[in-house]
Amino acid sequence: MKLLRKTAVWLPTPTGFILFVFFLLLAGIVMIRGLYPFLAQTRQLPEAEMVIIEGWLADEEIKMVAETVRPGQIVITTGGPITFGQKILNYDNYADLGAVRLVEMGIPADSIISIPAPDTVHDRTYVSARAARRKLEILGLFGKSANLYTIGAHARRSYLLYRDVFGKDYPLGVVAVAPPRYHLNHWYRYSAGVKHVLTEFISWVYAEFFLLFHRA
Repeated sequence: MKLLRKTAVWLPTPTGFILFVFFLLLAGIVMIRGLYPFLAQTRQLPEAEMVIIEGWLADEEIKMVAETVRPGQIVITTGGPITFGQKILNYDNYADLGAVRLVEMGIPADSIISIPAPDTVHDRTYVSARAARRKLEILGLFGKSANLYTIGAHARRSYLLYRDVFGKDYPLGVVAVAPPRYHLNHWYRYSAGVKHVLTEFISWVYAEFFLLFHRA
């Protein structure tokens, strides 16, 4: 009875090993440089009738969005509960806080519709999208073309979830607002950039699986 057998094992030559490491590094560089543009998806509808803004955007970011709002556009702010400083801020959700900041930036108050989302421990963007759809249906606005504004690498995930809730045929665009605190082409040189991009990549993968099982 044989317990061992002889077999051939292929090992790379020194040249082959160097080439393997080279192509591995090259693939890593391509992935690093291409990851942010992939996540920061932008598909803007030029004549959108509505603007949907995630109300938790920072002041600098929400100001960038305010500057793009055209006269006559309906502005929707979304977002769930604020978990800190409610007494100081005088607001308990990001949708209302986003709305009041837009008014201070010159957006007419009568053009803004705040749609707070209920509290949830997970899938906050998905819950916000569902709340937005319900409210727009009640107001008779569901079906109007819209651009969704969010921050940088969060765009692909937000767009994925909103399209699932609104429907694949809904006239919905997305705009990734550039983070003002680090250079987009070199996000990996900044701790905020690394945290933002890698966290959003993992969250996007989770969202894909979440929708896969949700549809099943």
